[in-house]
Amino acid sequence: MTCANICGTALTRMSAAVLATCFALLLLGPPVQAQQVLEKVRQDSNAGTVRIMTSGFEGARMIDEIAFTVNEPGQMRVLTMIGDGGVQNVNDILFLRGIDMGVVHHDTLALLRKERTYGRIEQRLRFITKLFDEEIHLISRSGINDISQLAGRKVNFGKRGSGTFARADRIFKALDIKVVPVNFDPTQGLEKVATGEIAAALYVAAKPSPILQQIASGSGLRVLSIPATGGLETAYRKSTLNQNDYPNLISDDKLIDTIAVESMLVSYVWRSPNERSGKIASFVTTFFDRIGEIQKPYRSAKWQEIDVLADVPGWRRLQIAQDWVSTTYAERRKQDELLVASSTGELEQQFTNFLASIEQSGRLQQVFQEPESEENMEDLFRDFLQWRNSQNE
Repeated sequence: MTCANICGTALTRMSAAVLATCFALLLLGPPVQAQQVLEKVRQDSNAGTVRIMTSGFEGARMIDEIAFTVNEPGQMRVLTMIGDGGVQNVNDILFLRGIDMGVVHHDTLALLRKERTYGRIEQRLRFITKLFDEEIHLISRSGINDISQLAGRKVNFGKRGSGTFARADRIFKALDIKVVPVNFDPTQGLEKVATGEIAAALYVAAKPSPILQQIASGSGLRVLSIPATGGLETAYRKSTLNQNDYPNLISDDKLIDTIAVESMLVSYVWRSPNERSGKIASFVTTFFDRIGEIQKPYRSAKWQEIDVLADVPGWRRLQIAQDWVSTTYAERRKQDELLVASSTGELEQQFTNFLASIEQSGRLQQVFQEPESEENMEDLFRDFLQWRNSQNE
């Protein structure tokens, strides 16, 4: 074999090897790179992701506004989970995999605590903050002007086991009005009232409820007053509804008295720190730090009711939330003290200058020569205010 043949054979084999390697890279390279990309997407999707259980259309809307405020790609993401409300929401927070927090009503927690349904539930759940009040709407058909007229008639309590059902049962028992409970979902219940199949329906939502605002004019439906008596005044908060809330349900400038239930954001208590408790901690600090943003005018007016510093009697706050609150309290006290000190020091200096000015006119000597009296002190103070105003002009 000639040298040329040998070299040609070697080059052919080398080319084949290079081609085989390139072919292998073409086969194996992209999937490896794709896997790395997919892994990065998976990590980003789960980074800081927390799931909040709520219920109802309005509840979902409020949590979505929280999500819009705190979400940061690759850092934090809030997923809204729609549950059945009431005791079921509590059950989901305690036992359903993947649920980190939930919106529950104070009266539901109070009932579970009293009946020990989950043992000492206050040791298993911690509140993060009181949220907003949700009004209890009692919608009736025409011809019914007072809640007492519902005696013996069908009233939608909602599904058995729901928070609305327990609430409706409590209200009518407290008012000693015996009605016939029926169990439709909220929207279906309103439709049954409109057709006259039932007399009324209880609907719990933060006012103004978009669903109730969609009820057309001339529907014949109206909102009944719920008196805060029979123990309801201690279990619920007083509230009112007016024509601005529901122009098609409330006429003229009439105020409808009702009651409202407090909603709370609560979290499961982990026995030891872990990845999920860390995500909850990150959410809490971000949410609290941005509370001013969520209370902007273009958000729901209900956010004006939230007070992250307010305590909930009988319940302990999640530690990370308590740390934030304690630090904020301390900082606000410090700022208030500095403001008072600054204002007091400035006021003292102004009063000293005022005394110096009236000393030149002989007014100061006259003040101290006259017997001390309330009238003299009022005159001196009035003169000081007039002097100070003249200095600021």
